[in-house]
Amino acid sequence: MHSVSSQTETFTDVLDRMNKLKDELKELQDSLGKKAFIPENILNDTKMKALTGFTKGRFSCVYSFLNVEEDLQMEDFCKRPVDLFSLFLVKLRTGISNEFLSVLFEISDSTVSRYFTFVTTVLYEKLKLLHIFPSKSKVVKSMPTTFLKTKTSILKTKTVESLLTVLSFQYRNLTVQQMTFSFYKNTNTLKGMIGIMPSGTNSFISLLYCGSISDKELFIKSQLKDLLEPNDVVMADKGFQIEQELQKIS
Repeated sequence: MHSVSSQTETFTDVLDRMNKLKDELKELQDSLGKKAFIPENILNDTKMKALTGFTKGRFSCVYSFLNVEEDLQMEDFCKRPVDLFSLFLVKLRTGISNEFLSVLFEISDSTVSRYFTFVTTVLYEKLKLLHIFPSKSKVVKSMPTTFLKTKTSILKTKTVESLLTVLSFQYRNLTVQQMTFSFYKNTNTLKGMIGIMPSGTNSFISLLYCGSISDKELFIKSQLKDLLEPNDVVMADKGFQIEQELQKIS
């Protein structure tokens, strides 16, 4: 009986040690989890805004609004969808290198690049469906005081046009080289058009076209004219010879 009792006590001690080790392991996992670079561990709005451009609450709202949880799970990644979204925003907000992000997120720099490209593609497919061009009433409502103090015609300004020029590599195909070459920039470029509300908010973004395209042709191909209403005022550089095109709006 004494021998059995001794064995029983020893077995109980083993169970106690196992339970203790489990508790210690859980504490260690919790400790490591708190140190992980994930949205939940960014403790205040100041740090979150510095990293992503959003407060913690706004970050959650934007993530929910975009509804990309399932889309970001399509690939077999080791990170959660919300972590991929966080990485994307940190890269976009800070512009830090993939090598630095690889340290923060504990992945390789090539994986950072793959994640960023994947999230960019997913968000593009989502955001291109949104109609961001404002109504005239919204433009007037957000009109800066600087515009309100100027001429009456300025008050009707709906969009300020600006060119977006993207440097492109030199293509081997001579025809493509010629199409993308910009004499103004003296290099191969792609060109797009951006519409900006008087308040400074982007209201229109066109596709990119070959750098040799004229400003007028770019305006026509961008189909911005289809979004304008009669008597809308468009501010642009004097190089934009689009007055006749605007007069056709009815």
